[in-house]
Amino acid sequence: MPRLPPWLLQKAKQQSPDLAALLPACRDLASARTEFRWLKEHAQTKALSKSTSPSNQALVRAHRDAHLSRLCRQRGRGVPLQYLLGSQPFGDLDIKCRPGVLIPRPETEASVCHLVDLMKKGKLLSPNPSLRHEGLNIVDFCTGTGCIPLLLFSSLQPSRRRLTVLGIDVATDVLQLAQENLRHNEKLGVIKPLSCEQSLRFARADVFDDGHVQAMTGTRWDVLVSNPPYVSQHVWDFGHGQLAYSVRKYEPKLALVPADDIAVPVGWRREDVFYSRLLDIAILLKTKVVWLELGDEAQARRVLAGFATRLLAEKSTVEVWRDWPDLTPAPGENGYLNITTGPGQEWAVPVKGAGQIRSIFLQMVVE
Repeated sequence: MPRLPPWLLQKAKQQSPDLAALLPACRDLASARTEFRWLKEHAQTKALSKSTSPSNQALVRAHRDAHLSRLCRQRGRGVPLQYLLGSQPFGDLDIKCRPGVLIPRPETEASVCHLVDLMKKGKLLSPNPSLRHEGLNIVDFCTGTGCIPLLLFSSLQPSRRRLTVLGIDVATDVLQLAQENLRHNEKLGVIKPLSCEQSLRFARADVFDDGHVQAMTGTRWDVLVSNPPYVSQHVWDFGHGQLAYSVRKYEPKLALVPADDIAVPVGWRREDVFYSRLLDIAILLKTKVVWLELGDEAQARRVLAGFATRLLAEKSTVEVWRDWPDLTPAPGENGYLNITTGPGQEWAVPVKGAGQIRSIFLQMVVE
């Protein structure tokens, strides 16, 4: 990363030493000013909530300024802003964030919102308008903060009388935060009181445990979604422009890199192992719709090449989604991704949206 020019640091210091402290992370004054404003508002709220004399403005201001300076120094060292502020917007939700749990990304939010829009318009699952109020069951694997199932539930709750959404994760501390986010957004009124035919819950299970997965077969799961670990050990160690240093330093490896003890199927890479497993689970659960976030175009090509060898491929329509699937592609962004499936054989997969390639979307063909 290039060094900051001395004149930029000096200009920031003239306005505020705390503003200058943000520059190593923000890299420009406009971004630093925006983050400074957010951190100042957060510090003010904290100072008021902890003060024994809220009417003593001088004391509150002193506490605020001291806390603000600490926050700015931490941010300048690369601590993610969401960990310092304690939350991240995700659709209409306010998602609490803390170290040890992956921070929700805006690209994930855009894809989930697009998926919701397709379901609301009746373009998925039942094409018959008279059947759109039938029960809908959604499962999210590797749920993390719970942002994906929470947004799916809150968005579909008004229009789906019978709705079940389940978030699965292997880490108990992660599940505790997901439950906390459920209660938090219920308190905010974003998630309404559940009816007797609606369910939103989180449970511990291991994606690679056959017993855990088999136990789920008693329920009809219409939609399977996941943002699983997909980063290679090499990228985690060195970044290579694909993973920011602050992510590698502060966000959890477990949520980003598949563990070394996971068996890798023949023909797959370790960083792609969750996709191989999730595609198998989709077959076992007889899922009608699958959405999987991934890292980049190269990974999308590998996963789709592996998918093409499975029986599921013959019964599915497939799309690749970019970062912003509801936007018009920019000039130069191809509308198809050509996947090599064998000697002299290619499969042209439609690509939707604008930005970097971000996820794959599968829908089972209704016979």
